[in-house]
Amino acid sequence: MSEEEFKAAVQEGNLKAAASIAQQLMKSPSLFEIAVIGESGSGKSSFVNAFRGLADDDIGAAKVGMVETTEWSIVYSHPEYSNVFLWDLPGIGTPNFQSVEHKRTDTYLSGYDFFLIVTATRFRKIHANLARKIQENAKKFYFVRSKVDQDLGAEKRKPNYSEARTLWQIRENCQAHLQKAGVNDPQVFLLSNWESNKYDFPLLKESLDKELRHAMLQKLLDISCWTLQEKKTAMQKTTWKPATLSGGPGAIPLPGLSLVADMAVLMDCMRDYCKDFGLNSDSLSALAEQVGKREEDLKAVIRSPLATEITIDLVLKLLEKCVGKGVTYLTYFAWSVPVVGSLFSGHVSFGTTVFMLDNFISDLAEDAQRVLVKALEGEEKKSKQHHQEINLSVMHEKKPQPIHLSWRQV
Repeated sequence: MSEEEFKAAVQEGNLKAAASIAQQLMKSPSLFEIAVIGESGSGKSSFVNAFRGLADDDIGAAKVGMVETTEWSIVYSHPEYSNVFLWDLPGIGTPNFQSVEHKRTDTYLSGYDFFLIVTATRFRKIHANLARKIQENAKKFYFVRSKVDQDLGAEKRKPNYSEARTLWQIRENCQAHLQKAGVNDPQVFLLSNWESNKYDFPLLKESLDKELRHAMLQKLLDISCWTLQEKKTAMQKTTWKPATLSGGPGAIPLPGLSLVADMAVLMDCMRDYCKDFGLNSDSLSALAEQVGKREEDLKAVIRSPLATEITIDLVLKLLEKCVGKGVTYLTYFAWSVPVVGSLFSGHVSFGTTVFMLDNFISDLAEDAQRVLVKALEGEEKKSKQHHQEINLSVMHEKKPQPIHLSWRQV
């Protein structure tokens, strides 16, 4: 399965196939680069090893030591995903971190998709400044408080020792310092590099897995958005054909309007458009079965009419909504397509019909994107449970026309 296959399925209006491909792609995220950053001695390299399931002395493990051992940024593969990499960066404040490459912070940060800011003690202003810079670059990050096993070992000598209470105090202290330094809602994970099955290590892996899958989902939704916009533009270039047919011998005058149209031609055309975008009942039923959702829930996000809801009355109301706008549109159309435009320059019918169909196609493109968003919603959480909710937004291009022809408003 590939992103090109996903794009082709969206282009064909096969939303079931698109969802199926997306589900497979989410199991193997595309290129994603994670920067592990922190002060020298914070346990960055040991963290990278523990995350990858390696001991510090294993072959292929990151070099660790009592002094700064990471002189340059070194990349390591993710233990589960072939396209995901962890970058062990030189320690904050070391000469290598302050080299020419690292002084241009914006350019430097843009090279990574996600950040893990590691410290072995409390988080300080230097960490908060880095976090704010990451946020300014529209990137995400987690704070990792390593070596909590050492803190717990020291606390065990005290009377009334409680591991849960001690961990809570460490977490509260970290979050308080970060918030005081201006970091909003910091996510802090407490862990030991020597016990990767304890404390917050499992939750960190689970949360990062969710971030990877979410990033893949967002990428696919971006692809579907642009694919649908391209499809919309291509289809709008052909609306003059059904507009011409609707004004042919079978056309009838519409009561109260200075135009004529063949309702049967327009209804068949609009129903075909619904099918082309995968918004007919059969396609939606197949999609619902593929993603394990109710068909009614998918239909609930659709704002344009389904194929079965396209009636003479609805088409008439949409045309009524477009009268006047069609004249302006026809002027542009006659200029851009002079051969066809000149044939109808004296008829409001043609411009109105083209304008209505163009708006209908635009609405369908947005609806197809909404349906895909709804269908794939939560896919990144199916294999891993997490406490946070995902907020998916629909990307859509604003139409240049001055009105929006939502069928529920006519």
